[in-house]
Amino acid sequence: MYHYFIGDMELPLAPEKYTLRLPPANQTVRLADGRELNLLRPLGLREISFELLLPYFAESPLLRDGVAVQRPIYYLNRLAEWAESGEPRRLIIYRSLPSGEEIFNTSLLVSLEEYQVLEAADLGFDVRVSLRLKEYQERVCQKYAASL
Repeated sequence: MYHYFIGDMELPLAPEKYTLRLPPANQTVRLADGRELNLLRPLGLREISFELLLPYFAESPLLRDGVAVQRPIYYLNRLAEWAESGEPRRLIIYRSLPSGEEIFNTSLLVSLEEYQVLEAADLGFDVRVSLRLKEYQERVCQKYAASL
């Protein structure tokens, strides 16, 4: 059983799948003699994307027992507030056994790169949202003491 949290908001349904992309930051340069050289660099910031289904009815058979569900407008408003604030949020994805034992955990500080409400006639009152998140790294300033 997967659980997804964005900040303090638990998503009502775990997405069917998510994509975690680790973009390489390597750089290729061409030398004066025409050869290429690959400069190895650490991986870039992780990118996470998934589609989220927001059920309209709390009695949806897709929902897990014990999950507090709001109407889709609640989640859409929270996403809009996040997009407007421009602040990072904590993304937590964990998987647990039916006994409650945790077997997988991811916790990242992320920024909201894009969210899009997807139209689909077959959803009825439910809403599908596409999210694209990017890992956020805090800026680190270091002070150095200089002696003359």
